[in-house]
Amino acid sequence: MSHTSVPDWRDSTPKEEKLNRVLLERTTGQVHTLMERLLSDKEINLYHSYANVVSVRRLGYNDHGPVHARITTYNALKILDLMHQGGVQTSLEREHAGTYVDSQVAVALGCFLHDAGMGVARQDHEWHAINLIDPIIREYLSWLFPDDLSRQVVLRSMIHEVIVGHMAKVRIHSIEAGTVLVADGTDMTKGRSLIPFNLQSEPEVGDMHRFSANTISRVEIGAGSNKPVRISIQMDNATGLFQIEEVLMAKVKASPIMKHLEIEAIIAGEAPRMYLR
Repeated sequence: MSHTSVPDWRDSTPKEEKLNRVLLERTTGQVHTLMERLLSDKEINLYHSYANVVSVRRLGYNDHGPVHARITTYNALKILDLMHQGGVQTSLEREHAGTYVDSQVAVALGCFLHDAGMGVARQDHEWHAINLIDPIIREYLSWLFPDDLSRQVVLRSMIHEVIVGHMAKVRIHSIEAGTVLVADGTDMTKGRSLIPFNLQSEPEVGDMHRFSANTISRVEIGAGSNKPVRISIQMDNATGLFQIEEVLMAKVKASPIMKHLEIEAIIAGEAPRMYLR
């Protein structure tokens, strides 16, 4: 009986390599060390890749693979840093349970792994992710903090909150999990919807999400005028507002960091529309 073998490794795409460079250039210290290992971890890469097979090819959904993991992790760390610069303490800091670097580690590790469960099923994929990759979480925390079991326990718990909370179906309470929840919603540019959009030949339920995302040209995250963080979404036409209102704002409203955000939509040829100021 013949069968087709499954390769045990896949080559990185140019987009992944570019994002790898950006993540490594813009992280320092322990977070940089963590990202170096995460970005070259073959097992994690395969979880991401198979999650994308299920998401895009089986379900006709958008990117939940290696590129999405990198974009959301970069955005989450940037949002966290802007809040830090704006004087917002993380939950671990405020509760005297950890340092700001600990919060960065929890956000980076949790965000990078949050969609691994898409390889099992779309429904409850956040819980499937926990089942699949908790051994990896424990391995990484033991490597980072070999003589500090207390820190391992705290961060493992925080990473679980980050992962189970990213769909806004479970109520979360930490700054760290709220940051990842919002960052997940910021990956909405046309590139994310391009593969399923091109594969699709017949109209399907959910087309509005694809057409809406296909009009968004850029998402910029920077310091706000009145709040620590401003998220600016640039789009070709008003169809993209659906993506903001139905996807991003649903996550923002469920996030503990909502009060620290400004959100604006910039439609070509029109004045900006403010959703949060």
